[in-house]
Amino acid sequence: MDPVSLTLAVLPLLGAAIKTYGALRQKLKIYGHYAREIRRVRKQVERQQQFFHNEGESLKDAVRRLRDRVKITWNKSNFDSSIADLRSFNDDLRRLREQAEELQKPRKQLESTHTRLKPEYGSYGTVRRASRAVHLALAMAWSKPARSCSAASLRHKVKLFIDAKVEDQVHMDMALLCYGHDSSAWNQTQPSVTSFQVRSRVIDWMESGVNTPPRSDDGRQKRQKVRFQDDCTVTRNLMAAESPVPLLTPEDSGLSTNSDDLSGKDICSTLFLNRSCQVSNSPNRCLGFLDTCSEETFRHFFYPDTDPQRLQACHPAPMSQALGYPMEHSLSIVDQLRLARNLVAAVLKFHSTPWLGSCFALADLSFFQIGSELSKSLRTLHFSTDFVYKETLALEPPSMEGIESSCTPGTLLEAFEEAMLQYGIRNLTLWSLGTILLQIGRWSQVESPDDVVAIRKLASQTSTLGPRYQQLTERCLYCDFGYGFDLSKPRLQQAVYENLVCELNAMIDSLKIDDH
Repeated sequence: MDPVSLTLAVLPLLGAAIKTYGALRQKLKIYGHYAREIRRVRKQVERQQQFFHNEGESLKDAVRRLRDRVKITWNKSNFDSSIADLRSFNDDLRRLREQAEELQKPRKQLESTHTRLKPEYGSYGTVRRASRAVHLALAMAWSKPARSCSAASLRHKVKLFIDAKVEDQVHMDMALLCYGHDSSAWNQTQPSVTSFQVRSRVIDWMESGVNTPPRSDDGRQKRQKVRFQDDCTVTRNLMAAESPVPLLTPEDSGLSTNSDDLSGKDICSTLFLNRSCQVSNSPNRCLGFLDTCSEETFRHFFYPDTDPQRLQACHPAPMSQALGYPMEHSLSIVDQLRLARNLVAAVLKFHSTPWLGSCFALADLSFFQIGSELSKSLRTLHFSTDFVYKETLALEPPSMEGIESSCTPGTLLEAFEEAMLQYGIRNLTLWSLGTILLQIGRWSQVESPDDVVAIRKLASQTSTLGPRYQQLTERCLYCDFGYGFDLSKPRLQQAVYENLVCELNAMIDSLKIDDH
């Protein structure tokens, strides 16, 4: 075959081969970029689908569809905010459901758990009456200066420790600072701290003296009884659980004859000198006594401190200063819970007494700085009260017109009273306690304790001590105990004890078990 014929025969085959190779190459390209091809095909299908909807869909439906798209696009932030609100409401609903379940639980288990703590609760009312009586005794003793003291102005700062308890008598640890004395025993510029223990008992007789109550027709003193009224049916049982104040008779250890009556004397110098000479010889010897007659006739015996040197080199500091210590280097979680429990118990002991105002703050609580261990220093936590004598205002005892007692700043009280009306605070004492518990849980001082909104916002946040602590803090702030808001009612007092003191005790016990 000649070359021309061969070329003409091969050309069609070569063209067919090139065409076949091109088609194969295109398919291999599609195979290698299948994802891109899929997207392209999908876009074409969606485009055709859109064309179909535009031809079959009415104009009204098209406008509605486009309007919904625009609405979602522009209002997405509002939808997110609404979802966040729904989430918050669901959390509140969950908490309400948990509280409802707790309220529906049988009371038998709760009562059996707290049975062993009833003596402790019963002692609170006893301490409350005795502390009120000893405040009256000191006020009457300082309502007029003693003959040995010619100062025109006297001031006594009395510090009452919160760990008062009932044993054979009501035991109350106190510290005394005096200003304005002429006696050389006192340093007028830097008065030393004189610590004592006061033991109070009810007496069923009274010798003649300044504070002797009026006699009845038959020559015998009638003891007044304290009566409580409550609309709860359980009030009688609650009063029965309260510890009676120990009764003192003339035959009891001869205390009435072996002790000095401090009425009308310069009791500060007398106690200071007697303590100095008796502490080494007979540490259990009574330094003197004072009597008061109000609802009950109390005799208050003054004893030297078992460790009189423990506070000599110490300086009082406000409770707010303790919150400045780094918690991880000063207090454990158990110590924080103990501190909170002790403060709740202190409020139950001293509320409605001159030692604790209806509203209070961290500034009304102080402690003595003992060494570098904060937990040891906080065992000296106390309330302070100033007794100021002004000669121009002094009247004959038992009037207290010449005595000024300061507990809580008036500005804070006015702010809280205004907040009660504006924000619905149900009980000032429990609100003040809740504010302090909140600060203990956060271990930081709030900037404005009178800012109700700020306190409630902080209380709604998670506490470092856990959700149980947060719940009892909120319950205290809102007075949410189910028995009204009058803390003078025994049933509310017991509810506070059960829901706060007992709950904190349970938390402490559980942490102790975990530590072991």
